[in-house]
Amino acid sequence: METVLAVDFGATNLRAAVVRRDGTLLYHRQTATGARDGVVAVIERIARLVEQVASDASLDRSVPVGIVAPGPLEPATGVVLFAPNLVGWQHVPLRTLLEERLGRRVVLGNDGNGAALGEVLFGAAKGCRHLVHVMLGTGVGGGVISHGQLIEGVRGLGTEIGHVSVDPTGPRCSCGGVGCIEAYIGGWALARDGEALVRSGRSERLRELASDGPVTAAHVVEAARTGDNAAQAILENAARALAQGLAGLVNVFNPELIVLGGGVARAGEFLLDPLRRWLPVYAIHYIVEHVELRLSALGDDTGLYGAAARAFLASEGSGAEIRLP
Repeated sequence: METVLAVDFGATNLRAAVVRRDGTLLYHRQTATGARDGVVAVIERIARLVEQVASDASLDRSVPVGIVAPGPLEPATGVVLFAPNLVGWQHVPLRTLLEERLGRRVVLGNDGNGAALGEVLFGAAKGCRHLVHVMLGTGVGGGVISHGQLIEGVRGLGTEIGHVSVDPTGPRCSCGGVGCIEAYIGGWALARDGEALVRSGRSERLRELASDGPVTAAHVVEAARTGDNAAQAILENAARALAQGLAGLVNVFNPELIVLGGGVARAGEFLLDPLRRWLPVYAIHYIVEHVELRLSALGDDTGLYGAAARAFLASEGSGAEIRLP
């Protein structure tokens, strides 16, 4: 199989494209998710987008669809258990509903795990068989590949990297936990800390960037990149928390590579530099000294490449496990 249809199902936007095995991305289309319209309307929107792209590319029904979606979901059953930013998305049999609607095979996976697969097949981790991938967006997701196998756990719910707790007395996380990595470096957490700087008068640069609107993670990153010491301190603290969590994964999985993607990773060296300093503090020296840190090479197309990677690998394997060739 040399071509698949890929769908990036986000809470805000739906994106679909044709992806070739060599990584060429074609016939891209995008539309608003319209999450408030409910489950039936969103599924119909996904189906129409896939049909439009398939028509553009003149693909017959033998070409499968790979889709990555948010929220806890079971890849083996194709059921989205819960998506907190999508109205009514609890125990939705997404794969079955789409297969019935499209008449195509559908492969469903978590967006964080998909991103890890996408980087290995098409991005910054090409050829890597021992990887920790972290998606730093509004929330924090990720995936782990060990000995060429995607680690998902018994129900496919594993490697929720953002919800590893690094401080039992830390801030409350969106998941309900305490001191999670996401509560320090998720986009909403950086916005929270940036807003606190503005209210206290400690960052005129952030106040300028936000104007009369709310402070966002992008504002914090931009302020740090333009020399704002207070914003840089926020990223330093966030990177230290991330280093604590990643150190545990380094000690457990002994990866050769850690790849960072998502909007927050656009901070570049303001994130990588403190990570390089803090990781050796928390991880075992003779393990971490062989780990390389890289930024994602897939940018805004990470979800599409992740969905494509899942579809390609599922077509080559047997059973629910995803293993690299």
